[in-house]
Amino acid sequence: MTKRNLYLALQAIVCILLTAYLSASAIEIYREGAARRAEHPMESIYTPEIVGEKLASAAPLFFTGLGLLLAGLVLGVGDDNAEKPAKAHPEKKKAAGMASSQGAGGRAKKRAIGQVVFIAVAIALIIAGIFNGSARDVLYKAITICTECVGLG
Repeated sequence: MTKRNLYLALQAIVCILLTAYLSASAIEIYREGAARRAEHPMESIYTPEIVGEKLASAAPLFFTGLGLLLAGLVLGVGDDNAEKPAKAHPEKKKAAGMASSQGAGGRAKKRAIGQVVFIAVAIALIIAGIFNGSARDVLYKAITICTECVGLG
């Protein structure tokens, strides 16, 4: 097994574990909330505190997956089956090569750096949203809307 395949397998395992954990947590939150609601009919099934507690317990697995994603971007691990851009005609390629002082390797490196910077900014904004309480509020509202549409809440 190559290092690339090992990396991809590890990333898939972490993703599957995170999905299973979050699904199980959602079911557990609903079960506990429904039991509370049976005792107190006016109480909400989903409370921001309980949802925040469950999300906090999933944080290590989430950040492990995020670290693997960043490592893959930095190392340039990609999907071999991804659609490749069409190749230019050799004469056009030669003319374009003369006009451009930068090779394909330089563009790929700049693109990878741009992706890492973009993800770092996104992570910083997500963390800022978590610390000011926005993430919990958005998740609570999303859960409420979802359960109302399905008819559970």
